[in-house]
Amino acid sequence: MKEILCPMPGKIIEITVQLGSQVVNDTQVMIHEAMKMENSIVAGCEGTVREILVGQGDVVETDQVLITLD
Repeated sequence: MKEILCPMPGKIIEITVQLGSQVVNDTQVMIHEAMKMENSIVAGCEGTVREILVGQGDVVETDQVLITLD
């Protein structure tokens, strides 16, 4: 199982994938707000979205698991 981690503390603005979505390296999976800037969180590997562990509006921490992939 592969994991997509949060790069820095902030808030999830939008989730751009769904359960079962196929992702490849550099696929945008979420938009994250940190220090008043919006950042794209991208998959660093290929896989199928197995779990989305956060929701829109959630406050997240550095290295928190956001999504798991098969």
